[in-house]
Amino acid sequence: MSMTGKCFLDTNFLIYCFSQDEPEKQEKCLAFLRAGKGSVEFVSSTQVLKEFTAVMIGKFKQPPLEIKAIIDSLSLFEVVSVDLQMIKDAIDIHVLHQISFWDSLILVAAGSAQCHTVLTEDMQHGAEVAGVRIQNPFA
Repeated sequence: MSMTGKCFLDTNFLIYCFSQDEPEKQEKCLAFLRAGKGSVEFVSSTQVLKEFTAVMIGKFKQPPLEIKAIIDSLSLFEVVSVDLQMIKDAIDIHVLHQISFWDSLILVAAGSAQCHTVLTEDMQHGAEVAGVRIQNPFA
């Protein structure tokens, strides 16, 4: 990875970083973070942190206080707060590009932080939507 600038981390990327479920995907995600250290500014959003928390506590049965500590460490990244205009913009992207509303909201949050890339496995790898490139870290 030879990226610089800002890169948005989707929920699934963060879940792979902190769950033991899929070690190969975990290692790839952690390698992305290591490779970008110092040259890439990683960004997330309140939506992503809420989804991450729900999955880690619900599906993976992780202790809530451990997840709270992880959220504290993730707050070192820029965290975009989702607002009403972003929700309306996400509806437009959803309609125009036939992308789920939740994925559209990720793209809007990434764009609002001037990210060039979203790291996710949930959207079409290589596509560019609303000025943001989608990159599947496992492709």
